[in-house]
Amino acid sequence: MAFITELLLFTSFILIGIYVWAKYHFSYWRRKNVPNVEPNFFFGNFKEMLMMSKNCADILINLYNHKNAKDQPILGIYIFNKPALLIRDPELVKSICVKNFDKFSNRYAQSDIKGDTLGSATLFMINNPEWKELRTKLSPVFTSGKMKQMFPLVEEIGNDLDAYINSFPMDKNSNSFVREVKEMCSLFATDVIATVAFGIKTSSLKNPKDAFRIVGRSMLDFTLWRGLEFVVAFFIPHLASLFRCRLFTKDAEIFFRTTINSVMDDRIQNGTTRNDLIDVLAEFKKERLSDNHKNDNLSMTNDTLVAQAATFFIAGLETSASTMSFCLYELSKNPEIQERLREEIRLALLRNITLTGKDTLTYEDVYGMEYLDMVIMETLRLYPSLPILDRICTLPKDEKEFSLKPFSDFAIPNNMPLYVPKIAIQRDSKYFPNPDKFDPERFSAKNKSNIQTGTYLAFGLGPRSCIGYRMGLLKTKIGLISFLRNHILRTCNKTTKQIYFEPKALFIQTKGGIFCEFVRDPLI
Repeated sequence: MAFITELLLFTSFILIGIYVWAKYHFSYWRRKNVPNVEPNFFFGNFKEMLMMSKNCADILINLYNHKNAKDQPILGIYIFNKPALLIRDPELVKSICVKNFDKFSNRYAQSDIKGDTLGSATLFMINNPEWKELRTKLSPVFTSGKMKQMFPLVEEIGNDLDAYINSFPMDKNSNSFVREVKEMCSLFATDVIATVAFGIKTSSLKNPKDAFRIVGRSMLDFTLWRGLEFVVAFFIPHLASLFRCRLFTKDAEIFFRTTINSVMDDRIQNGTTRNDLIDVLAEFKKERLSDNHKNDNLSMTNDTLVAQAATFFIAGLETSASTMSFCLYELSKNPEIQERLREEIRLALLRNITLTGKDTLTYEDVYGMEYLDMVIMETLRLYPSLPILDRICTLPKDEKEFSLKPFSDFAIPNNMPLYVPKIAIQRDSKYFPNPDKFDPERFSAKNKSNIQTGTYLAFGLGPRSCIGYRMGLLKTKIGLISFLRNHILRTCNKTTKQIYFEPKALFIQTKGGIFCEFVRDPLI
């Protein structure tokens, strides 16, 4: 009896200690006099995301719009018991991402460094100073000149997409068919990235079981475990090694190592070039042991090289497929916008028929379509592929904290994580009136100059903004043209009335897919 009493007392003492410890940690923002949202015990402010019951984007929007956050430049939040900052003010976003980039150049996210050597070596995850060297080396791949050279390759896949859409049987009465569009967009994006980045002609549009499509699907179909890996990597990275979190699945890692090394070796041996990413990586492979690179901070190992190609495949696949599918959804709901866009495409085709006798488009034609650009920008405002920007405060040894004055009296301590809720800022009526309305006119030549810096963050902001945005826009534009040149998209009884984000996915993905009716209607 005495033993049981002692055990109960000891257990009570431990539980009280845990409670007092947690209460103290969860009072951090109150003690610092920073506006905050009352956390859930143990989980902090991200319980629903950690339990996979709500998408990160929905949680960020709720936190951003919380009554305690109104008119505040920052909001104190908790991830479990760890304090973090939600950045709400566009000028402060600009200060962190641009003006003081040297102190916020690293992402908070990380994968298992030992177990995921590919994932931890990617441009997305790698830290300064290695990041800066790698970014500088890769930037020449994504210039406007390189995009123009790659245009014929992307155009060819666009023609394949047009043929693929035309291959579906039509209902004789309505001259239409119904299909889920995200998978169609993913097949197109897979074939484009494989050919422009790796120099490999794939056939996902003809064969959905193509190896590249299988790998892409395995990476981005978020099961409970896959969702947990990304939640830990982005929000609890100090546990990444414990949970063995991987940016790339094991099968994907094997596939990319085998495929990319094979293509690089073939380029080196045969001396062939295609002005693509593999050309640059192959050049790095030849030079990595030369005297010119011995003093670099960056070690260009085989895994470092493979990691970059693998990252551009996965990131380029999801962002383009997601943007196209959400765009098609909004166009199906807004027939007048769709008609105006189709008319712009029709006129460009007619001009080329007059000049060349061919119903094709040039690089200049595609990039000259102002309304197409406006439609895509508005899509990315409502549906940025990744809803957050994450950073960690990394200060020099002689500095202990970073002052937020004049925005706030709070000073950020070293190693504190910061999150910029892109999707919430881009849906704030203060910056975008009537924010839930799909309105491409926001990005017209007349209006886009009025958009405040730090409020439109679809491609990030500052030196760490998306390096491949030109490639992403090129894929998306040609993909949309291929969808619209011979078809009108309409809503149908399978089209969701409201978009619900998949709770297991960190990226913006639609729960249940996006279905549209395709009505055959060639522009010329």
